[in-house]
Amino acid sequence: MPEQQQKERELKAAFIQHLPERIISIGNDWIQLSQGIWNNTLLKKLCLKVQNLTGTSGGFGLINLSESSFSLEVYLGNFIDRDTIPTIEQQQTVGTLISAIKHESDLIRSKSGTEKPANRLVYLLLSNNKLAPGLTGMLEEQGCTVLGFNHPDDVEGEIQRRLPDVLIIDDSFLARFAMLKRELAIQQERQKLHVGVICISQTRDLEQRLLALRSGVDAYYLTPINTQDLTDRVIELASPKTDCYRILIVEDDPSQADFAASILRKSGMKTQVITEPLRVIEALDKFRPDLILMDIYMPNANGIELTTIIREHPDFVMTPVVFLSGEQDTDKQLDALSVGGDDFLSKPIRPRHLVNTITHRVQRARILEKQHHHPNSRDLLTGLHNRRHFYEQLDQTTTRIQDLAATGGVLYISLQKAGNDRLSPENDGYLANLGSLISGLLEEQDIAARIDDDSFAILILRPHQKNIISLAEKLAHKLIELKTEAKLTPYIGIATFGSEQSSASDLIANASAASQDIQGSDRYVNLYVEGGGPRNRANASELPDLFKQALQKRSFQLFFRALAHTQKAGTKAYDVKPRLLLPDGRQLGSSEIMSLADAENLGTQFSQWLIERALVTLEEKRAEGKNNLLIVAQSSKSIFQGTITGWLRDQLRARQMVGVGLVLEYRIADLSIDLKAAKEHFVQLQEMGIKVSLSRFGASSTALKVLHYLDADFVRLAGPVLKADNEEISGIIAQIRKNGANIILPAVTEPESISSSWLESADWVPVISGNSHY
Repeated sequence: MPEQQQKERELKAAFIQHLPERIISIGNDWIQLSQGIWNNTLLKKLCLKVQNLTGTSGGFGLINLSESSFSLEVYLGNFIDRDTIPTIEQQQTVGTLISAIKHESDLIRSKSGTEKPANRLVYLLLSNNKLAPGLTGMLEEQGCTVLGFNHPDDVEGEIQRRLPDVLIIDDSFLARFAMLKRELAIQQERQKLHVGVICISQTRDLEQRLLALRSGVDAYYLTPINTQDLTDRVIELASPKTDCYRILIVEDDPSQADFAASILRKSGMKTQVITEPLRVIEALDKFRPDLILMDIYMPNANGIELTTIIREHPDFVMTPVVFLSGEQDTDKQLDALSVGGDDFLSKPIRPRHLVNTITHRVQRARILEKQHHHPNSRDLLTGLHNRRHFYEQLDQTTTRIQDLAATGGVLYISLQKAGNDRLSPENDGYLANLGSLISGLLEEQDIAARIDDDSFAILILRPHQKNIISLAEKLAHKLIELKTEAKLTPYIGIATFGSEQSSASDLIANASAASQDIQGSDRYVNLYVEGGGPRNRANASELPDLFKQALQKRSFQLFFRALAHTQKAGTKAYDVKPRLLLPDGRQLGSSEIMSLADAENLGTQFSQWLIERALVTLEEKRAEGKNNLLIVAQSSKSIFQGTITGWLRDQLRARQMVGVGLVLEYRIADLSIDLKAAKEHFVQLQEMGIKVSLSRFGASSTALKVLHYLDADFVRLAGPVLKADNEEISGIIAQIRKNGANIILPAVTEPESISSSWLESADWVPVISGNSHY
C-alpha cells in the first residue's frame, strides 16, 4: 500500500477511535446552551465543532456521519446572530439530530472493531503482578471484570461457581495445572462453554513451552509482555465466535465446485462458486472472501495466472490462496506456490482434510493481518513511538483542546539529505542516538514518534508558545551536533493548536508545510502561521495562496449532501462538496473553490483530488455491499487540457474497479468553448462506466440541443427554471426524457416554493435533514 494511503488510513482509524469524545462535547455544549442563558458566542463555538465533524468525516469518506452532521450544522445555522431562543420543538429537533450523529458514530465504531465488547470475566493466576504491568487496567478499560488469584485451589473453587471467559496463568503454575484443567473440562462440558487459557512465561525453555502446549493453552506469551497485544488476544478469546469463514471457490467444473462447496457449507462456512475464471476480480470485490480455493487448469485463464493477478491487488495480498487440483507433478505444484499460493491440495481429497486445511489457513491469515494492523507502539530503531500510536494520541488531544490549560502543538522534524545521502541500515546507530536525544529533551506528557524514514513528530504541551519554540531551537542545535556519515540537516516545523478547528491531519500537514518552507535555507525552525499572516479577515488577494496551500496539504474539507430518489425508496446519491475554511472563520464553498482553481490554472489538479476522494469512498461502500452514486463537480478546463481521462483510467485500473457509482458534473455553459472536445470526453467517461451530469441546466432550446448532442445521463436544473408554469414544466420534462436523462432539482433556501409538478416529476431531490426532503 502506498505510504500516503497508509497514513490516511491511520489518521482515519484515530479519528474513529475518538468519535465519542467529539460527540459528547457537542452534546454537552448544546445542553449548556439550551438549559442555561442563550449565548450566541457559545452557539458559534458549537457550530464550529459540528462543522469540523462534518468536514473531517466527509474527508475520510464516512458518508452517513457527514450527512447527519451536515444536517445539524445547517439547522443550527438558522439560530446564529438571532435574539430569539429556539422553541421547545426546535430544541427537540436539535436533540434528535445529535442522537442521529451518535447513532452513526456507534455504527462506524462497531464496524471498525473499536467498540468496547460486552462485559467479560477474566481470572488472573499470577505469582508476580509485575509480569504484565498495566494489564488489569487495560482489560477493565475494555469492559472486562478482572479477578486476581494467588493459588490454583482458589481458582478451582471459583470455577465451580462461575466460569471465566479467559484464564491467564504464569508458567510457574503449569506443573500444578492438571487438577485445575480437569475441573475446567467438567464445567465447560456442563455449561457448553469454552474458556480460553493464556500462559505467561519468563523463560524461553522449550520443555516449558511443550508443557504449556500439552496442557491445552491457547496462547503463550514471553516477558517482557506487550500489554496491548495481550489485551487484544484476551478480547478475541472472550468474544463469541459468531462469524463464519467466507470461501471463494474458483473451479470451471460445476460438479467439482459444488462438491467442495457442500463440504465447506456443512462445516459452517459461506461459499461462492465462480466457474468463469475471468470473473474472479469482480467476485473478490463483492464477496470479500477469507480464502480462495483455486483450481489450476481452467479455460481463458489458469489458476497460476489468476493468483499472480490477485497478488498485484493491494486489498488481497494477504488473502490465502489454496490450490485444489489433480496435478501430481511436483514441479507444477511448486510453480503454483511460487506465485503466491499458500498450500496445494491434490484431488481426490478427504472432506476432513479440506476443512482442516482451510480453517488453519484462515486462522493463520487473521493472526498475521491482526499483527500487521496492530503493531507494537514503539519503533524498533529509535525507541520512539510509531506513527499509528502518535496519530491516536494527537487525535485524542485535539478533541479536548478547549480543556487544556497549556498551549499545545506539533513539532515536525524533517532530516534533509545532502546529495543522494539516505538513512540506510548503516545508520541504525544514528537513529538510536537520535531517539535517545529527542526523548531526553521531552517532558512526561510529550509524545515523540517516527513518522517515516526521514521525519519525526512530537506532540508537545507547554505553558506558552515561546516554550515550544525554545524547545524546537534547542532540539535543532542538538541534532546538528549529532554525528552521522550522511550529511543530514534538521528542519523543524511548528504548528500550534489554534481552535476547535484543529484536527490531527491539519496539524501534521501544517507542521510539515512549515518544515518544507525553510528547507535549503539557513533557518532550522519555522512556526506555521495560518494563511501566511495574522488571523484576520482574508482579502481577495490572499485567497489564491490559501487555495494553493490547501491543495498542497490536501486539507480541503468534504461533506456529502444527500439526494433522495423520488421513485426508489432507500436509493441515494450524494453531492461531494468541498469547502475551505479561512483564517477568519469564514468558508469558501465549492463554486468559489472551483473558480479559484480555474483562475490559478489548477482546475485539473483539484478535479483529480476530488475524484480520488470519491473513488476511495466508493471502494469502501462497495466493500459494505452498498452502491451509492457520488456526484463530483468538475472544472471544464480539465476536459480541454486533455489529461484527466488517462489519469482516471489509470486510477480505475489500479483499484480494479469500473466507474460504477461515479458521476462527474460540468456546468453546461462552460462546455460551449468546445462542444466537440466535450463530446469526446463524455464518450470516454461513459466507456469507463462513469456517468455525466450537466449542471445549471436552463432548459432553453439551446440547452436541450447541447444535452442531445452530449448525451448526458443527468441534468441539474438551474434555479430560474423552477419558476416556470405547469405547462412549461411539462414541455421541459418531455424534452429531457426524450434524451434519456435523469432530472436533479437544485438545492434552494425555500423548498416549499417549488412547484408540485417538479416534485412529482424529478428523479432526485436534495435532502434537507436526516429524515426529510422536498
